[in-house]
Amino acid sequence: MTRRWFVLACCLMLTAPATSAQSRGGKPTAKSDPITGTWTGELVPPDGGSRPVKMELKFDGKSITGIVSGMPNPADVKAGSTFDPKTGALKLQLGRADGPAVLLTLEGTVAKGTASGKATGDGGGGTFKLTKKP
Repeated sequence: MTRRWFVLACCLMLTAPATSAQSRGGKPTAKSDPITGTWTGELVPPDGGSRPVKMELKFDGKSITGIVSGMPNPADVKAGSTFDPKTGALKLQLGRADGPAVLLTLEGTVAKGTASGKATGDGGGGTFKLTKKP
C-alpha cells in the first residue's frame, strides 16, 4: 500500500509543473481578459442626448476585434484597437462595417466591468460609458 502512495505522489509531482505551465499559456484567461464579451451603454455627444450602443468584443491578448450595433450604421472595431491589462487603458477605433476608415475613437479605462472615457471623431467629441454583461 505504501508503495502505491509513493508512485501516485511521484506521478503527481511530475505532472504538476506541466499542467501549471499549460495554464499560463499565451491565451488570456477570464480573469486576465476583462474585454471579451457583450458590452452595452451609451455614447454622449457634446450637444447632449445619448445614443445607445451594443458591442461584441474579443480580446486575443494583443488586440481587440468586434462588432458594434446601435449606431446609425453597423460598425466594426478596426485594427489599432488595444487594451493594456496592467493599466486598464482602452482604445477602440470604430468604423463602418463596409469600409476601412476609422470614424470614431473611444479612449478611456476599464475597471470592474465598466469602460468610460472620451470619444473623438468626424462628428465631434463626446464621452462614452459601457458596462460588460456578466
